[in-house]
Amino acid sequence: LCVVLLTSTMTLVLSYAVNSLHRYMHPKTPLSRRLAVGWLFLISRVAAGFCPSPQPQQSTKFISASANSSSHHRHSSNISASFKSYNQMSTARSVSNSNTASAAGMIDQLHTKKWADVFTHQNSNYSPHYLFPPLSSSSHKGSHGRIAILGGSNKYTGAPYYAAQAALNCGVDLATIFCAAEASVPIKCYSPELMVQGVYSIERFDALLEEEEALLAELEKYKHKNDLITVDNFDNGDDTTSNISLDKLLLEHDDSHNELIQNELLKNVDDTKKMDDIVNKLQKVKQLQESLQELQDRQMEIISKSVQDVVAMFPALHALCVGPGLGRHPLVFKVVQQVLQRGMESNLTLILDADVLCMLSLEEYRELYKELLKYEGCIMTPNVMEMKRLPSTSSFGSENDNKNIIVEKGHADAVSRGDVVMQCAEEGGLKRSGGIGDVLAGTISAYMAWNQILERGNEGGEMQGLKQQRVFAVWTACCTVKRATKLAFDNKRRAMSSRDVLDEICGVIAHMEDDIERR
Repeated sequence: LCVVLLTSTMTLVLSYAVNSLHRYMHPKTPLSRRLAVGWLFLISRVAAGFCPSPQPQQSTKFISASANSSSHHRHSSNISASFKSYNQMSTARSVSNSNTASAAGMIDQLHTKKWADVFTHQNSNYSPHYLFPPLSSSSHKGSHGRIAILGGSNKYTGAPYYAAQAALNCGVDLATIFCAAEASVPIKCYSPELMVQGVYSIERFDALLEEEEALLAELEKYKHKNDLITVDNFDNGDDTTSNISLDKLLLEHDDSHNELIQNELLKNVDDTKKMDDIVNKLQKVKQLQESLQELQDRQMEIISKSVQDVVAMFPALHALCVGPGLGRHPLVFKVVQQVLQRGMESNLTLILDADVLCMLSLEEYRELYKELLKYEGCIMTPNVMEMKRLPSTSSFGSENDNKNIIVEKGHADAVSRGDVVMQCAEEGGLKRSGGIGDVLAGTISAYMAWNQILERGNEGGEMQGLKQQRVFAVWTACCTVKRATKLAFDNKRRAMSSRDVLDEICGVIAHMEDDIERR
């Protein structure tokens, strides 16, 4: 009897311990490990005299995570008053891209935040209750998010897959990948859930560039400073010559003036062979210029067709992610430039990652970069090197004027818009596998799609007063990926890959939703 009573008592206590630890365990944790952890938990609590460990004092230096949205979650006025001064202490952050030490020093000053802080600090600018659209039996395909990825080349096929699959694992309904034709078949083989469309051909773009370079080289040969039309100056009675550049002759005058100059030149040329040589050169240059113009028109026609294939999908999309696996082909950059401009015109949420950030660092796309900084629907996700290459935002005016969101990826991701800064200090895995940045881009795309859905369904409602809800949603996406990498690393250690991180995302989001429902 004593053995039975003792066994029953220990079973009840052990059940309490296991249930207490359930929220901290992965859903796939085996029962044997749960029991072992439960015994260790009991022993540690007995040894500590059931005394709770002291909680670290929370700093109120930066913006806290969020405020509850519905009325039954609102705090009393005295709590709101206590956080009023707290909300006013957001510090402006100006990181110079050309000064690494200065940037690192500024990041060290940021107050770190974790998902648990969402429920200990309240702020009227955000709410966790407007992160996830509610599931319903009346939902239809696409009602929980439709996103697209523009990226993928003959060399990089994994990056767009990781981004799109991450969005699907978060919970969006539909994900489309617009890529190079050479990458479409491999990506389709990765997952049957993805819709893949080749919108341009790298092989064809290469052929166009080679043809253009050949024409330019031949044209330059005729316009080179050492390749001049030389005419004997018989009027002066000596052997001196006057040199007339073909470039000057052809480019600085209209056709009628050119004809007069040519006639005047030919009057002074008594050598028939030399005269024929001049005429032939002029005709050749003109033909080359016409061929070059025809080729460039053909390039623009092909680029416009590629752009239209992507833009046609805009009305059905909640968010577009550009960059994963894009490559750095000059003509692909031309396609992306027009897609981004049309995206801003359509008020589409744009997530910019990887090679598109390299594109924006180029001088010829500086004006586009300025426009994107002022666009509220733009989220840039540079890593350390990409951040250094991008022009300093302060060179385009006050940072307070910038309306886009920048995610500086690193050990602790820093999410900022103007002078509003949040830092994600969730513990991640100890291994940085290739593709995790793409997983983050896809996860941000999912959260931004949900944000669009909730905003459209809450027009004129309480969500309109949450001024920094988008910043909070991006920050939550960073927390999601950090937690997923921690779980993946704990399971696979050195063998962890981005595919393992994908597998953990759904469980992380499920725990986050449970946390919100419990409060």
